[in-house]
Amino acid sequence: MSILLVSEEHAEKSSPFVSVIILNFNGNKFIQRCLQSVLADSYEPKEIILVDNASRDDSLELARSFADQITIIENPKNYGFPKGCNQGIRQAKGDIIVLLNIDTVVRKDWLNALIEPMMSDAKIGVVGSKLFFLDGKHIQFAGGWMRPNCLTYHEGYGKPDSAKYNVPHEVEYITGASMAIRREVLERTGGLDEGFPLYYDDLDLCYRARKAGFGVYYQPDSVVLHFETFGTKKNSHIYFYKYHRGRIRFLLKNFGIRYFVGTFLPAEIRWYKECNFRQQLIPLASAYLTQFPKAPYYWIRGFVRRRILKRIP
Repeated sequence: MSILLVSEEHAEKSSPFVSVIILNFNGNKFIQRCLQSVLADSYEPKEIILVDNASRDDSLELARSFADQITIIENPKNYGFPKGCNQGIRQAKGDIIVLLNIDTVVRKDWLNALIEPMMSDAKIGVVGSKLFFLDGKHIQFAGGWMRPNCLTYHEGYGKPDSAKYNVPHEVEYITGASMAIRREVLERTGGLDEGFPLYYDDLDLCYRARKAGFGVYYQPDSVVLHFETFGTKKNSHIYFYKYHRGRIRFLLKNFGIRYFVGTFLPAEIRWYKECNFRQQLIPLASAYLTQFPKAPYYWIRGFVRRRILKRIP
């Protein structure tokens, strides 16, 4: 049982309206199971918004069979994850916004547990679920952390479930596969950064939430099965390119030249020596070539922003 459990009476009196936003692109293998599991969740009041990014399979037709229970936004083209989610967020009525991947199945009481920490502490702004692989026994995500060179890692990834992954705690970031966000966080931070077409948009949002004074929390009582390999093939060249492109953009956007020279570069060199670098060499070099030329823009913009913030009383 979560240490953040609130009384049933309190939950009844103050249950916030929740908007669940599910982004779909060619998800015909998953969409029915995902929607059925979310619709079966007992939490109320809630709304479900499905944003379709111009799917080319029959998943939109499958979604329309739920049209009396969900709201569907149909895009003329694939806008990517952040922009698609922002479209749903703009239409959402909820006090809490939940982002959920299409290739997921939620377990019983997923939503109640997910928003529980926010009910107990007004300073918790982002909460994420425990994610399992489809076997329901091996951890995919039990909290996210960032290394000094902005590489990310999931706590417990690939490990059998155990008691140590059942403790709620603060983390650096939550994966967008199942993420609850307080509306105030979105208003303060401006929502997902659409400059991240894939990867690092969730870490970026959590980083900005923490900078704004909100806590980011892992909630193991909220459980989701996540297919994960849907979309870009894991550990392929295109996966590594997109991952490192997001990583370098996140670095340049959020950290200045001092961090780059004093922290990032030494950590990056250590990583070269420790990992099997050969597989990632070409996609990493491509990511460097597309992102590092933008460094002066990000660093000058960051310097100006910090000077302006210092002058604000």
